[in-house]
Amino acid sequence: MAEGARRRLTYGLTRNIFLLAIASLLTDVSSEIIIPLLPLFLLTLPDVSLLVIGVIESVAESTVSLLKLVSGHVSDRFGKRKVFVALGYGASTLFKTILPVAAVWPHVLAARLGDRVGKGVRDPPRDALIAESTKPETVGKAFGFHRTMDTTGAVLGPILVLVLFPIFSAQRGEAQAFRDLFLLAVIPAALAFLVILAVREVAAKPKMTLRIRVSLRALPVRLRLFVLVAAIYSLANFSILLLIAYVASLDVPVIGGRTLAILDYVMFNIVYALLAVQAGSLSDRVGRKPVLLVGYIAFVAGCVGFAVVSNAFVLVAFFFLFGISYAFVEGTQRALVSDLSPPDLKATSLGTFHAAVGLGKLPSSILAGFLAVTFAPSVMFLAHGTIAIVAATFFIGVFGERKPLASRGEGNAG
Repeated sequence: MAEGARRRLTYGLTRNIFLLAIASLLTDVSSEIIIPLLPLFLLTLPDVSLLVIGVIESVAESTVSLLKLVSGHVSDRFGKRKVFVALGYGASTLFKTILPVAAVWPHVLAARLGDRVGKGVRDPPRDALIAESTKPETVGKAFGFHRTMDTTGAVLGPILVLVLFPIFSAQRGEAQAFRDLFLLAVIPAALAFLVILAVREVAAKPKMTLRIRVSLRALPVRLRLFVLVAAIYSLANFSILLLIAYVASLDVPVIGGRTLAILDYVMFNIVYALLAVQAGSLSDRVGRKPVLLVGYIAFVAGCVGFAVVSNAFVLVAFFFLFGISYAFVEGTQRALVSDLSPPDLKATSLGTFHAAVGLGKLPSSILAGFLAVTFAPSVMFLAHGTIAIVAATFFIGVFGERKPLASRGEGNAG
C-alpha cells in the first residue's frame, strides 16, 4: 500500500524533471544569496546612488524579458533544448564570479547583465524540456514540482545571508563579508550547471521555417489592450533592489538598517513563495481580473506606505504588500494572455507580451532612481504608485464589464 502511494506521488516525475528541479533550487539559492546583498554592496562602491542601482536593474531585467522571446524561438527552430539550458546556466555561473572581485559599479553591471542573459537564454527551453520530459497528463504536476523546488531555493538563499552575514562581518569585516558571500554563491550555481550536464536531451522536431512573431495587429482587441496594461504596470514595477537599498539607508535602532533590509527580503520571498501557487489556483476559480486587481492594489498600497511612513519597523508590513503584488500579478498576467489568445497565436501572444513587459522595465528602475536622487524617495514611491493606478484603471476600463467571449480562451478573463 505504501509502495503504491509512493508511486502515485512520484508518477510523472521523471529523471529529467528531478534534475531540472534540483538545478533550479541550487540556482535560486545562489541568486538569492546575491540579491539582498547587491544593493548594500553597491552603496559601498564609489559614485553609487539609487539612480545607478536603477540603471543596473533596468538594463538587467528588461534583457531577461526580451531574450526569453528570442531563446524560445531559436530552441524551437533547431529542435534543441539541453544545449541552450546548459549555456544559460553556464553563463550565469561564469558572470557571478565577477562579483567577489568587483571594484566599481560597471563591474557589477557586467555581472548582473551576464547573469540575466543566462536566465533569458535558459528559461523558455528549460520549460519546454520540462513539458517534453513527462506525460501530457502530468505536465502540471511536473511544473508544480519544479516551482516548489525553485521557491524553496528562493527562501533558503536569503536565510543563509541573514545567518552568515553577521558572522562573516564579525570575523573578516563587513566589506569582506560581501565578497565572501558572493564567492560562496558561485558554488551552488556551479553545481547547478553540473547537474544540467546530466539531463538527457528530448528529441524535438526542428522547425526551420519558424519565424519570431511579435505583433499587436494580429491579436484580438482585448488582448492588445491588456498587453498595453501589462507594459504600463511594468513601468511602475521598479526593482526590489531599490526597496532593499532604501530600507538599508534608514536609521534603525538595535539591529540596523542593513539587517532589517535583509530580513524584509527574506519575508518578501516567503510571502511570494507561499502565495504564488495559491494565487494561480484562485485565478482559475474566480477569474483572472479580481486576482490581478488585488495584485495591482497591493503594489499601490505598498508604494503609498513607503512614501508616507518613516518608521522602518512599520514599513515591514508594506514590504509584505509588495510580496503579495508579485505573487498575484506575475503568473496571473501570463495566464490571462494565454486565456485571451487564439489557439493558433499562443506563441505570438506570449512573445508580444514579454516584449512589451521588457520595454516597460527598461526605463522603470532608471526613472525610480532618478526621482529618488533628484527629489526624494517619497516622490519615487508616489510616482510609481500613480503609474500603477493608471494601469489598474485602464484594466478596469477594458475588463470592467463582462463581454461576450470572443474566443474559447477568454473564459477565465472576468
